[in-house]
Amino acid sequence: MSGTEQQVLEIIWDWGGEATIDIIARELKISIDYSRLICESLARHNYIDFLHSKLAKLRGKGRIEAARRKVNLSQKKVVIEPSEIKFNNKKKKLILGY
Repeated sequence: MSGTEQQVLEIIWDWGGEATIDIIARELKISIDYSRLICESLARHNYIDFLHSKLAKLRGKGRIEAARRKVNLSQKKVVIEPSEIKFNNKKKKLILGY
């Protein structure tokens, strides 16, 4: 599987398991014809269902591959707890101080 095909699977995953050709092309900054060609290739290998030549939907094999790719990415998430919570008396807004 090429890097572009993996990126298409990730985009479909990010869009909730379904994405149109237009969305895929826009996210990858490629032409609609090229994104259709990639989706047809993924459909031949049973990674996606390519419905009505417009909508790409992940299949079981594609979900596993997209999830594996997403989990293996090393991302650091920093969570900072608020030092104090203040309420503004006038408008009752929650103000978090960091």
